Amino acid sequence: MLISGYEIDLERALRIIKRAGVRRVGVQVPDGLKRSAPEISRIIEETGAEVLVSGDPCYGACDIDLQLCSMVDLMVHIGHSEMCESLSDRIVYIEARMPDDVTDVAKRSIGFFTKSRVAVCTTIQHAHTIDSVIEIMRSHGIEAITGGPSPRTRHRGQVLGCCYAAARVGAEEALFIGTGRFHPLGLSMATGMRVIAADPLTGSVEEIDTHDFLRWRYGIIARASDAKSIGILISKKPGQRRCVTAKRLSSLGRSKGRSMLEVYIDRIEPERILDLGLDAVVSTACPRIALDDAPRYSVPVLTPPEFEIALGVRSEYIFDEILDACGEPDST
Repeated sequence: MLISGYEIDLERALRIIKRAGVRRVGVQVPDGLKRSAPEISRIIEETGAEVLVSGDPCYGACDIDLQLCSMVDLMVHIGHSEMCESLSDRIVYIEARMPDDVTDVAKRSIGFFTKSRVAVCTTIQHAHTIDSVIEIMRSHGIEAITGGPSPRTRHRGQVLGCCYAAARVGAEEALFIGTGRFHPLGLSMATGMRVIAADPLTGSVEEIDTHDFLRWRYGIIARASDAKSIGILISKKPGQRRCVTAKRLSSLGRSKGRSMLEVYIDRIEPERILDLGLDAVVSTACPRIALDDAPRYSVPVLTPPEFEIALGVRSEYIFDEILDACGEPDST
């Protein structure tokens, strides 16, 4: 069914609820679909089940409302593909597809490429178009290829803000199909490839320039290089929890004479960081916290590789990725 401009297979969730006789259902939707929550709730309630909707932000399949999950018989998580299999018996993942036609932007991207071998990737909203895009490019003489699935993704060609494994297929250039700049920018930074971003929603096709991004991030790293008290943020969210990385960074900071504080946290927000009174923080959670939300914070927020640069133990900038399906274990 079409809900808020997205194709959402809610019928699959309804079948599961009816078949299992589920009495209480939790619903979690990303911010872009929050306004559709009342409609989704009403549809599910027609099965006779009680519905509780999560009002907290949701940024991906790794961002599960665990407290709500413990209160209901089944969680319906809309907008993302399954990631953490350890929770799959309590959660039904319902993907949300954008129905926009990708043909025009795929064809117009052809003239941007200088190599004959191109990696093709996209986000979950357009993953169903990957084969048609590849066929269009091949019909114009380009060897279009893609990778995946991966431990964190369920579809060929699918990338996340924290995982670009699908693009590592031996190409020097890549085509990204989707909206926004974060994913194509991350794709270029993570792989070193020249990236062309084609947005089927706006119709724009452009080459991604990483120069301004790097200059901005090195400015933040420079601000953090003199920090004396540094917090290492450890997420409570499955798929983002990297305890081993956090402990390694804490030890590294202490070896460089810094005062380190490990902070176990659910929602990472500016006021919560400000209350800690730290000079800088390192987020081991979703990379978007440091990269997309940085202007909201009064102190520098770094990714793990950026922290290593600030301490002088790394010289090359690399993009922070999380490659394991469910984060890292709680201890070494």
